[in-house]
Amino acid sequence: MKDREGIKRKRIWSFILSKLAAAGTLFSVFVIIALEDDAGLYQISEAARFPYLWWLVYGYAVMYSILVELILLKFFPQAKVGVRMVVYGAGGFAPFVVFFFNPNYIAIPGLIGSVCALFFYVADSLYRRTKLMSAVAGLGIPAVLLIFAGGDFTETKQWREIRTHSSYEVSFAYFNGEKAVPVPIKQGETALLTYSWTMKNGGYGVRFTDVKQVPGDPPGDNKIRIRAPESGISTLILTGDHAEGTFRVEWTAE
Repeated sequence: MKDREGIKRKRIWSFILSKLAAAGTLFSVFVIIALEDDAGLYQISEAARFPYLWWLVYGYAVMYSILVELILLKFFPQAKVGVRMVVYGAGGFAPFVVFFFNPNYIAIPGLIGSVCALFFYVADSLYRRTKLMSAVAGLGIPAVLLIFAGGDFTETKQWREIRTHSSYEVSFAYFNGEKAVPVPIKQGETALLTYSWTMKNGGYGVRFTDVKQVPGDPPGDNKIRIRAPESGISTLILTGDHAEGTFRVEWTAE
């Protein structure tokens, strides 16, 4: 009896791990496709943080596959490969019917979803034949993805900062990732922030966190009027994509 229970547990774990391995492989393919040729570790970490991708691959795809296999095992144990491929393809198409209300926009995303679902099915079938690879991929890939998602892989070269009580300036020969810039403002105080970029290469951007923007018309391009939060610290997040240049921000109390 104990031997039977042990074998049953092993089969269940093998069943689950093969699906986790297939999900991890599909996730990795998405990450590779989303990246550019010159992408760095930061771009990989950004792709690994995308919550919708986690839900779609490790949530929907895995649960749908488990449900399909259980239903086929119970009601259609002799189902052929062709039947399984049709069912998996339909499962890949289904989410886009829900998300895209306009039929004109369903076909291409749905087709891509079906191809991904069939890829998942093939990967799952292959992993079932190799228990060691199934275990390594099933546990190892999500572990690596979580490391990338939670780590800071920002890269900088010749990063030089100049701070004063009312300004911040930085120059960099290379910037790929993001950096937080605290802007100290007295609690409850309103301030006008003026910022500018002088770039030689690459992409760049800025966003604001812990900021309460003052309602009303914006004062102009590259300017934002804010009110300091309770902490008294507002934060700018600088983003660079293989960038070279300078950034400067000034803040004036009003």
